[in-house]
Amino acid sequence: MATLTEYEGASIEARIARSIPEADPDDPFVFLMGPYRLLDPSYLYPDDSHPLPYDPLAPRDGGAAPDAIEATLRTICDRVSEATGVTAFIATDVDIPTRREAERENLAESGMAVIDQSVAFAKASVGSAFVFTKAGLTTGAGAEAGAIPEYFRLRAGKNRRRDPRTFCIFAEASQRKSGTGSVYEPRFSSASIDEMDDAYDLRFRYFVDRGELAERLIDFVEAYVIPLVGR
Repeated sequence: MATLTEYEGASIEARIARSIPEADPDDPFVFLMGPYRLLDPSYLYPDDSHPLPYDPLAPRDGGAAPDAIEATLRTICDRVSEATGVTAFIATDVDIPTRREAERENLAESGMAVIDQSVAFAKASVGSAFVFTKAGLTTGAGAEAGAIPEYFRLRAGKNRRRDPRTFCIFAEASQRKSGTGSVYEPRFSSASIDEMDDAYDLRFRYFVDRGELAERLIDFVEAYVIPLVGR
């Protein structure tokens, strides 16, 4: 396992700050994880024609590929940063290649394993958020949602390395009216993710669209992350 505090002689915080305009190594970072692409049926059935499934985070204009959720996540990070004063980012914002990228491009640097990157970025951050949508390709975020809580020993009670309230899962849902108000009905469902609250005391927030996701993230940062870390 690579070191989780520095890469190529620089701290992970410095690498993050160097990669994001106007960021500083002393900034409170918030790491956002989620699907970068849609689960495109053509991956599984290349000989058939299938439309891309609906996803609330899929780009809606011609500026990005229709399944490039990564672009939406980056835009949401910008909004959270502007609203809260933290520096929110996604993994691909940071100029550290993966091991495979370093090998494929014959780089002089060694690169960093994907999961090591994720844990290192979470370690350098004051808050971490996992985003799941029904149609998103969420295998990466699912792996991160397992590796990061385990690294921080969130099962360990008094021996936890972090307060579990600085982590949160954001899952796509639909909304309906009831006699007592609005009710969220999850659209994304996974037995292992659904029970993360039991395993790690992680909180869940639900969202219907990208605007609500941004609002939920801002509230998470302002209500939990900043007060708990004293920034």
